[in-house]
Amino acid sequence: MAKAGVKTKKAALADIPHVGPGTPCGEWFRRYWIVVGTAQELYDIPQAVKVLGEALVLFRDQSGRAGLLGEHCPHRGASLEYGDIEDGGLRCPYHGWLFDIAGQCLEMPAEPKDSKFCQKVKHLSYPVKELGGLIFAYMGPDKDRPPPLPKYKPLADPAGQRSLEATRVYDYNWFNFIENGADPVHFSILHRADPNDGTWRSWFFNFKDIPPFDAVETSYGMKVVSRKAGPTPETEYVDEKSFALPSILQIGDTEFTHFKQPREALSAGSNNAHFMFVTPNDDTSFTLFTVNHYTGPDSEFFEKLAPSRKVEAKTEKKPYDRRKYAPFRGSVRTEDIACQGTQPLLDRRKEQLATSDKGVILIRKIILSAIRAAYAGQVPKGVLGRDAADQFVRIDSFTGIRARGGR
Repeated sequence: MAKAGVKTKKAALADIPHVGPGTPCGEWFRRYWIVVGTAQELYDIPQAVKVLGEALVLFRDQSGRAGLLGEHCPHRGASLEYGDIEDGGLRCPYHGWLFDIAGQCLEMPAEPKDSKFCQKVKHLSYPVKELGGLIFAYMGPDKDRPPPLPKYKPLADPAGQRSLEATRVYDYNWFNFIENGADPVHFSILHRADPNDGTWRSWFFNFKDIPPFDAVETSYGMKVVSRKAGPTPETEYVDEKSFALPSILQIGDTEFTHFKQPREALSAGSNNAHFMFVTPNDDTSFTLFTVNHYTGPDSEFFEKLAPSRKVEAKTEKKPYDRRKYAPFRGSVRTEDIACQGTQPLLDRRKEQLATSDKGVILIRKIILSAIRAAYAGQVPKGVLGRDAADQFVRIDSFTGIRARGGR
């Protein structure tokens, strides 16, 4: 990180994909709480995780406390993924060194009984907190006094219903996925459907009549607001999708898209927040943690939603089709993977951006500004102050009908 009076290389767009220790983007990411696992997937054995290029191990001790340690024992490097959870910590399987969730060595069975050496050994550890079924870690400076974990409304609000989707790992760069959230025109093109099937989604995101949109900077990051004329001259149909620093996307049209609702259904507005946390494993893969928070009247909403969350494309692969991601048409998820997974790392010197890329241009500007702030030793946008620790963090994802021109 930059020191006072010392000039440093200015972070550039090409730095954004690289998240390892010491990189501009990696150091920026470490200023935030990031998701490293889920409570429902953390069992009675340690779980190896890779986060921002670091090999770590996540576990829950016998008291129910979650801990995040360096994967390799500081003794002779054996993996703690194979360790035993016992006696108040995680014990290395090789020589039995025992570590608590703070990384303090508690025991060295092969050392003399009166040895105090274990008290001098402190293994790599990161503070961990849980919220809404997700496990967050803070990997930045001042680990003993980290910034507050934001109380994201979809995770902290006791009202409504909450559902965690299966954790998914993707084998391409995290930023390819994030940029997608600031690019609403791709919904009309990549995910195009029959515009005459009677559904709101096919009418609104029509390949032949793509809705105009605004890219708007917000306190948490940015949002893209797509619009079409409403049922009266004073109203409009609106679809908002948001990005929150450092790597969160939220959309609100799940119930209309997956239930194939007509446009008239939007009069009541959206009731479900589809919340996606993107955690870079390294420069070539990331993990996606997804939460849905529904506040509408349907007590069986998630049971009805589940069958529509299909992953597979509908068509069978042709015997001569050697493309890695084929077939991909027919599923939003596989369509996204086929495009995002074939983009190279962010080296945009060869790009030719158009006016419809204004959301992508803004998200890059916001992230790059935050990286430069962190690199200069400042608090980047999106890191909460202690005075905001008890406040809900609300992210916009309205889908419905509202007065024309509103934001």
